[in-house]
Amino acid sequence: MADPDISKEEREQVIFQLFMEVAHLPVISGSIRSEPPPAPDILCEIQGRGPVAFELVEIVTPTLVQEMENGKRLEKAFKAVCERHSQIAVRFSDALIYVGFLKHITIRQRLSVVPEVVHELRQHSENSRGYIEVPRKLQKFLTEISVTRGVSDGPAFGVMEMTERTEEIFVQIEKKCKKKYSSDHSIELLAHYTSQPSSNSFDWQSEFHDYVLKILSGCPFERVWVYDHWSKAIKYVHPEGA
Repeated sequence: MADPDISKEEREQVIFQLFMEVAHLPVISGSIRSEPPPAPDILCEIQGRGPVAFELVEIVTPTLVQEMENGKRLEKAFKAVCERHSQIAVRFSDALIYVGFLKHITIRQRLSVVPEVVHELRQHSENSRGYIEVPRKLQKFLTEISVTRGVSDGPAFGVMEMTERTEEIFVQIEKKCKKKYSSDHSIELLAHYTSQPSSNSFDWQSEFHDYVLKILSGCPFERVWVYDHWSKAIKYVHPEGA
């Protein structure tokens, strides 16, 4: 979803269209348009309701943004080293290789051990899968190396862990509640997970619902939605109904 070639407005429209399909919102075709501040992000027309405005907010932990940039650097480094060893491309052509790093290891340290990790992979055949024993010299940097078969365009590298920090949704929504919007129509808030998945263990119907009930009376929003693009699911909506 984080396509650098599309504008913020285009990305918001794509996200909204994906959301409305999952939510089964009867949005009138061709009615979706972006609005400049201080208006909410999206204005559309819903059958039976008329014009409705939506303010969008992506739920993402601040540290994840930096982690994603570091992840791209690591993946690029792995790809560059692998390109110098043709046997890697052959043996791992259908593989996703996950490299787990200890939490305190800096990005500079991670980049420095990339050649050694690739060297270790060169010792394994095209039949290797599952966990690969981390060499003693790499144990102060890595938690694991694992190989999953069945992907296309391998070797692909995974170097990030998606951490669950559910408190971020409260912070992001509170910021939106404090904003002043200009709109002649009802406004709904669409919180979405696109860069990272939502937590599977979070109690949306209790902990989050209690929070929404407390803040909704002081917010400009008539309804709050939580959409998880990863699972193609509406995690939360209040109030329900038309």
